[in-house]
Amino acid sequence: MPLGFPSLSHGEVAFGFFNIETDLLLLENYFFFASSFCNMVTEIAANRGLTRNDYDLPGYMIADTRDVGNLMGAIHGTDLSGFIGSVYRLFPFPKGMEEFKQKPYGSERRAIVEGLIENWARPTRVSAKIDAGSLHVRIADYRFSRGVFQQLAAYVWQGGMPGWKDDIRPEYVTAMGKAIKGTTSPVFEGLEL
Repeated sequence: MPLGFPSLSHGEVAFGFFNIETDLLLLENYFFFASSFCNMVTEIAANRGLTRNDYDLPGYMIADTRDVGNLMGAIHGTDLSGFIGSVYRLFPFPKGMEEFKQKPYGSERRAIVEGLIENWARPTRVSAKIDAGSLHVRIADYRFSRGVFQQLAAYVWQGGMPGWKDDIRPEYVTAMGKAIKGTTSPVFEGLEL
């Protein structure tokens, strides 16, 4: 489930997994796969001297926020409108709370989810940029402090609010964690996973 994170540019913004059966992340009305986000974080961790400050995430943007859908309505099955509703039609919220865990095999559903999102969004390159002086990170239109960007990475590492099913992380999440743990990049200074 997405959580609210404080941005420096837009106040509190939603970020996270929105369905346990897929590995698609949302950042307000931007969507990108967790593997792309983790690859970007891994690249940032490898850039110890901040010699590179621009990164791209392949993703999608839904221009009309009404087309994003209603997450709480989709979870409860009362409002299956928009993109989120179309995902919940295929992958409804589990009946038992014990099943509410992020699935490590969500990437296997990528083709299905891409087929759905293309009805609602346009593909885009979501830009990410690091300000070497302040260590603020901008993703699309949203600017985050270093500490909040670390929280975004930690959120994905943990498997979002419900956590990873059986504490099993996908390979790309494990690779991201290894890169963060082994980096001397100031972007991740103080972050413990």
